[in-house]
Amino acid sequence: MIKKSKIFLATLVGVTAAVAFFSRQNTETVAAADAPRTVQVVGPSASQPYQILKSKDKLSGYNGDVLKYVQKDLKDKYKFQYQLTDANSVFVGLQSGKYDLAVGNYYYSKERAKTYYYSHQASFLSDLRLVVREKDNKINDLKSLSKSNGKLEPIDVADPRYDIIKNWNKKNPKYKVNVKTSGFVDTADQFKDIANKQYDAILYPRTNFDTAQKKLHEPLKLSKSIATFPTVYYYHKSSDNAELRRDVDKELSKLRKNGTLSKLSKKWFGSNPYTKASQSYTDVTKSYASSK
Repeated sequence: MIKKSKIFLATLVGVTAAVAFFSRQNTETVAAADAPRTVQVVGPSASQPYQILKSKDKLSGYNGDVLKYVQKDLKDKYKFQYQLTDANSVFVGLQSGKYDLAVGNYYYSKERAKTYYYSHQASFLSDLRLVVREKDNKINDLKSLSKSNGKLEPIDVADPRYDIIKNWNKKNPKYKVNVKTSGFVDTADQFKDIANKQYDAILYPRTNFDTAQKKLHEPLKLSKSIATFPTVYYYHKSSDNAELRRDVDKELSKLRKNGTLSKLSKKWFGSNPYTKASQSYTDVTKSYASSK
């Protein structure tokens, strides 16, 4: 009888331990499932003040502040980690899946849309202008660039700015602008080309010009606005990131409507592109011409 009691007690202890083990395992599994998903965010290091890396868990700059608001609302679902790299490496890493989300001052591109998800809500409204020599008073838009036989800095055929010129030439056959194609060229070299009269103008975002000139100090100036581009975030294609894109889009829409993007634009760029005139600029696949 005593022997049977010992066997029973041993069995009971074993069963209790097993139940406790599997209960603990189940609790840990549930906790892991409930933990926020870590999202790897990347951006080009040379694009300040769009993004300024403070640490892997903290990004400053315009996009850093935008994502801070996004994560505040989605903190139970996502945890953003950040890394900046050179411009060419951003999309190499995004395509391979090393990164989930790419931020910067990116325009929608048909070519990129074949490979990546893109946000359907604008992260920013980019004011595109011509950069010309400081003493050049002949060129202030695409029409005057054509009339003066000015030479436009070459543009990558995959760059949405190339489409701006194609569309202009199609609509304005009397004032066509000649444009050659090129690969990636450093901003400093492009600006020197204009200053040294190798070319007469380059299509460039106003905010990027202001930032670059703080370092370069080339004798250049901006024309009036040529077009406004909604900018987008790009995502590595996966089922998880399809959901991430939708979630971030909802936040971008909310931040635009409640004035937060306007406030952040003033903070980081000293101007506000979110005017009454730009309220209809919601299709990220289009540019909105500012001149005729």
